[in-house]
Amino acid sequence: MTDAPTGTATDVEVSAATVLALLDAGPGVSREAVVRTARDSRHKLAATLLSLWAEDGRALTGAEAAELRLHRERIDHYRRIWSQLQTAAPGVSLLKGMTIAGLYPPGVLRAAGDLDVVCPGHADLWNCARHLAANGWDLAAFTVSPSRTGDSVPLHLGAEFRSPAPEPSPDPYAVGLFTAEIVTEVRAPAWQLTRPSRSPLAACAVALVAERWERPFRTRDLLDLALLLQHLDGTGVQQLRADLARTGLWPEWREALRAMARLGWRPAVTLPHTRTAAVRARLLRAARATARWSSPVRAPALVAQSGIEGEAGRLADLASDLAHRGIGARRLLDAGLPLFGVPLEDEPTDRLRLDDVGRHLVARTPLGSFLLVTGAARREWLDEAADGGLAAAESGT
Repeated sequence: MTDAPTGTATDVEVSAATVLALLDAGPGVSREAVVRTARDSRHKLAATLLSLWAEDGRALTGAEAAELRLHRERIDHYRRIWSQLQTAAPGVSLLKGMTIAGLYPPGVLRAAGDLDVVCPGHADLWNCARHLAANGWDLAAFTVSPSRTGDSVPLHLGAEFRSPAPEPSPDPYAVGLFTAEIVTEVRAPAWQLTRPSRSPLAACAVALVAERWERPFRTRDLLDLALLLQHLDGTGVQQLRADLARTGLWPEWREALRAMARLGWRPAVTLPHTRTAAVRARLLRAARATARWSSPVRAPALVAQSGIEGEAGRLADLASDLAHRGIGARRLLDAGLPLFGVPLEDEPTDRLRLDDVGRHLVARTPLGSFLLVTGAARREWLDEAADGGLAAAESGT
C-alpha cells in the first residue's frame, strides 16, 4: 500500500494563502493575532508571512518591518558564515536551513534559527570548529557517539557553537557541526545517511521527518517536506527510501504524510508498503528499548541522561555515579551510548584521542580536552581528570 491515495500530486506553493491556511487564520482573525500565531513554535512562519506580504506590495507596520529586517539580517549573517565554512572545509554540506530556503520563491524568507553543517570526516569538523573558535564563537556542546556498521568514521562527533546576535534579537546565532545527519535520538548512536549523498534534498527530507523524535511536526515542517518532495528526482526518491529504511523512520514518515493529507495536499512522492514497514519499525524499537533498559550497563546511563533533561532528580545523580564510577564511560561508549563532553583546561591536540585517566575517559581534541560523561558531572571528577592529565604530561606518557 502507498502512503496516500494515488492520483495527480498537488503542487504546494509558498504563498500568503498557503501560510494563512496553515495558521488556520479565518477572515475574522485580526492581523496582529495572525502574526502572533505565525511566530508560535508550532508554526515558525512569521518571517515567511511578513516577506510574502512585502513581496505582494502590502504595507507593513513599523514593528512588522523591523521584525522582517531582523530576519533578513540573520539570514545574511548565516550566508556569510556558511561561505567561510565552505572555504575552511570544502567537503561540508548544509542540512535543511538554507537548502530548503532555496526552494522558496525569490524574496520570500524561511526563518533561520541555526546552521546544521554535515562534515564528512573529523578533519572537516575540526577545520570548521577552529574557524568558528578563532572568530569569537563559543563552544556550547561537544558530543561523541558510537558509529554504526558501514559508517565513514570510527566515532561520530558533534560540536555546537554560539555567538551573540545583535539587539533586539532574542536568540543567539548557532552553528552545529556534525559527522552524522540524524542526531536527535540522544539515547542511541547517531545515524549517518547515504554517503556520498546523491541528493541533498532527500537527506533534508529524512532529517525533517526525524524531527518528530523530539517534537510534534510544525506546520512549516509540512510545507518544507511538500516542497522537498516536489523537487526530488528519481535518484532522490531512491535515496529517500533507502535512508528511511536505514533509520527506521517509517512511523514518522507516515505521520507526516497523514498530516499533509489533512491539509488537502497529495504528496509528490508516495512509497509502497510503508504500513508494514512502520509496524516492523515499532516492534524493533520496542525490542531495542527493552534491551537497553534490561542491560546492567546501559540502564543506569539512561537514568543518568534523564538528569541532564531535568527529569529524575536524586535518582539521576545516583545513576550517574554508578554509570561513571562503577561501569565507566568507555564501556558505555562501547555499549552504543553517546557521551557528552565537559571542558577541561588543557592544550589542544592535532586530532581526536580517547585517553583513560584513572576511572575517567577524556577526549583530547583540537578544541581542547573534555571529560566524557553520560549524565551530570561532579566537580571532583573534573579535578581528577585534570590532575591525571597533568601527571601524565609531566611523566612524558
